[in-house]
Amino acid sequence: MFEKMMHSIGASDTYILVAAVIVLTAFVLVIVFCRMLTRMLEESKRKYNAPGAQMPYRFLNMLYEIFLTGITIFPLLGLFGTVRALLGLDLTDDLAGAQQHFFDALTSTAWGIVFAVIFKCANAFISSWVEQTLEDTAEMIERTSPGGKRERI
Repeated sequence: MFEKMMHSIGASDTYILVAAVIVLTAFVLVIVFCRMLTRMLEESKRKYNAPGAQMPYRFLNMLYEIFLTGITIFPLLGLFGTVRALLGLDLTDDLAGAQQHFFDALTSTAWGIVFAVIFKCANAFISSWVEQTLEDTAEMIERTSPGGKRERI
């Protein structure tokens, strides 16, 4: 079964693989920027000032939102593949062709669920760290901005 699913990801379910690569890239970049901001926060505790934190803050916030959105998109991509494959189903054709369309429909759903579960589990490991880093960075930016006013972040 796994061999058949692997074949489908290279053939009919390529769009799910592309989405997985995009979400994985966002995940890696979230970790990189979270580490960068964590270092800046540690530095700001020593110096009370951490210039240049707004840009990484904004980028981390945007990447994390892309990552979270990507997680929710995978089941929808699986459903899209199911509908696409079933619309191509021609019951007047031979049984082998109908079987292939039905198999394509099921594998796209399976891949959507597999990737959603993988990235949801990955998010469980980083969510509190990312959210705390974003909160701490926002406080630092507010504290170090001229006049102590919070700038639009």
